[in-house]
This record gives sequence, C-alpha cells and structure tokens, in this order.
Amino acid sequence: MSLDLYDVLKNSYASQNNQKEAFKKDGYLYDKKLSNHNEQVYYNPNNKKLLMSVAGTHNISDIGTDIYLAAGHLKDTNRYKEAQSVLQRAKQKYNISNATLAGHSLGGLVQYIGSKNDKVYTLDKGATIGQKTRSNETAYRTKGDVVSLLNANSTRMKTLSNPHFRTNNFLRDAINSHNVDNIKGKNIFI
Repeated sequence: MSLDLYDVLKNSYASQNNQKEAFKKDGYLYDKKLSNHNEQVYYNPNNKKLLMSVAGTHNISDIGTDIYLAAGHLKDTNRYKEAQSVLQRAKQKYNISNATLAGHSLGGLVQYIGSKNDKVYTLDKGATIGQKTRSNETAYRTKGDVVSLLNANSTRMKTLSNPHFRTNNFLRDAINSHNVDNIKGKNIFI
C-alpha cells in the first residue's frame, strides 16, 4: 500500500499526538520510543516496511544546522547525527535492511543517512553548490523554491508547478514556494 508523500511530509510537522495516529489505517504503527519532534518512525508488521520521515527547519536551533548545511558541513551537526542514529536503531529493532525515508527542506538530510537499499524521497531539500541527487533518491522541488535552487538541475530532480507563484513579490513567492502544501493533491506516492 502506497502513502502520499504530502501526507508523510505534512505529518512530520504535526503534533506528536497526531503523529501517533497517522498511517494506522495503512497498517503502520508509530514507534514512540524512536520518534521525536525531528524524526518519526513507523513500522508496518504486515508487510515488514519501515518508514522514517524527517522534518525540516522548525525551531530556532535548526537555523545553526541550516548554516552548517550551506557550508557543506551537515554531517558535523547534532541534527544529522540524531537522524542517523534513529535510522540505525530502527533498522536494528525491526531487522530491516531497507527503509523508506522522506524529508522536506532540512529533512532532506535523509539522502545522506540512507543506505543504497533505502528508497529516499525529498521535497525542496537544502542544497550546496554541486550537490547531486543519489541513485536511490526521488527528489522534488517546487518552482521558485530558493532553498533547493542550487539543486534544481540535478539528475533525478523533478521540478513541480507552484500554485502560489503569482504574487510578483519575490519574498512572498519564495516563502510560499517552500511550503509542503504545494504538493497537496499532486498524488505523489511513495
């Protein structure tokens, strides 16, 4: 059973109570011991599938991580190390060698923590000059998104239309272009 990328990414910003209930109807159980406000871990015991989503910048401490990302030092951050640790522990707990990983913006760090066996989905991921998409990654960006601009011409990058790119106000268009809601109803399944 496929999940809508919009639902997975939007859920990564939801309250923990809402995260616990997400994807139950699809057979996924929320792992409250491994999940936190940055990473959410779900396991489907029926088909032995592991799903991990990583939220983008959503608090003041993430701004420092964004600066490290821009400078090419994301792997030196606590946010990166935490996500990597959560994924390793989840794979060990559920005896899984492949997982589905999804991340928006800063959450695009999933491209680095995932192994070659994982399926990785990113939206408007933060990028540095010359950064490429990986062979196991399906990357999306919204037209006009500044955060993912340096990654716009990468192989396997799909630029999506932007329903909010019409105000002719650069700042407003840039902010609206980076919103997960831009892919609502686009039926992008993972």
